[in-house]
Amino acid sequence: MNGSRVEPSAVWDVRPWGGQMFRLGDFNGDGQQEVLFLQSSGAHANEAFDPRFPELNYYKTGYEDQELFCLTLTDTTGNIIWQTGEPWSEDRPFSWNGHWGKFCDLVDLDGDGKQEIILIHKDELRIFDGETGDRKHVLKLPNSGFNYARAVRVDHSGEYHIFAKSGTASREHSNGNPTILLNHRLETVWTQEVEGAGHQGNFADVDGDGLDELLIGFSLFDHDGTPMWSHPPLSKNDHLDDSEIVDLDDDGALEIAVAHDGHDAYIHNADGSIRKRVPMEHCQNVLSGKFLSEVPGQQLMFVDRQVTSGTREAVLVDAEGNEVSRHPTLGYYEPVGWGTAVGPVSLIRVERPPELSGEHRVVWVDPHGEEQVRFNVRASFEDHILRHGLDKVSYDRATYHGAMHSPAVGDLDGDGRDELLVTDRETVWVFKV
Repeated sequence: MNGSRVEPSAVWDVRPWGGQMFRLGDFNGDGQQEVLFLQSSGAHANEAFDPRFPELNYYKTGYEDQELFCLTLTDTTGNIIWQTGEPWSEDRPFSWNGHWGKFCDLVDLDGDGKQEIILIHKDELRIFDGETGDRKHVLKLPNSGFNYARAVRVDHSGEYHIFAKSGTASREHSNGNPTILLNHRLETVWTQEVEGAGHQGNFADVDGDGLDELLIGFSLFDHDGTPMWSHPPLSKNDHLDDSEIVDLDDDGALEIAVAHDGHDAYIHNADGSIRKRVPMEHCQNVLSGKFLSEVPGQQLMFVDRQVTSGTREAVLVDAEGNEVSRHPTLGYYEPVGWGTAVGPVSLIRVERPPELSGEHRVVWVDPHGEEQVRFNVRASFEDHILRHGLDKVSYDRATYHGAMHSPAVGDLDGDGRDELLVTDRETVWVFKV
């Protein structure tokens, strides 16, 4: 199988409403999988990036990008079930930044037996009916830098609360601040501001009391907002880029792995003590899973930030944080439940070549980076880059404007085995392996 190519089992045209953000789930409660697409500027939908606020000294999008919001649910063949908002209509590509699959939460928030979609657009928390796409609630947030909202259990009422945080700087607050906890009536319960708050939060029942603790930056808070432990950033601009909370060694206690912006990665024990420091250039992502059958417990994969110069490294460590292997990578990873010779969980690598004419490969690899198969998707974005003048801007800005692929993984057809979906904003390729 190594080195072979896989053709898609289906190809969808998702123009004009496609985008970088999409994920699978049973959104309408029919027992089948659907695919949800969000077309927006993501983390760039923020007054810091809005050209109408020139006093804020950040990269600027077009003003149309700031207003873009189109949420589309499709069935397993790409046919639209419902759509809310208006798709992008400009000739130029819109600007986007964020994570392809972490843009929303799906939960029965109000206990009516139906799923709600929770997400953030600019300075608004928006809650949608998963069955119809109707907007049920909207709440004004403290600033337009918010981009993370998750349903959490922090008391014994049986009601969900919403854990929401900023992911960038704003005129009112420092980078990643504030974090707010909302009750089921969307009233603020408490607010926190921490150093190094970063882009995403995380949560789990770390202390075993049946309620969620909240990770904000490099600090862990109890369900009621009481600080449990905290570590300072490693430098002035250091912040949390990503994290995983997982029982690595199967002892019933959770460990917390964190990616420090521009620095190494760390693994903490549940009490906050340091289990291991993992040397990295600029750790951007943390993934967990049973990557290796012959190694006890769970493993972690730490991935460096992709850069203009090309490859960085991905590091696989065992439950104690000891390095198992290290390999060069030219992009980012998504875990998939496809077994290889070394274990039951493997990785999809979405490559971002540094050269204008480079191949944008999407490949299935084992946890050591060994290629299993390559998927036949769009191989080049050179025409896109040249047409829109993206060769005259920075490497990151070309990807901001659609010169990249995004993956989504899930059991699309209900046969018990994951499929891979890949999009370039215009087309979705569906693969079975």
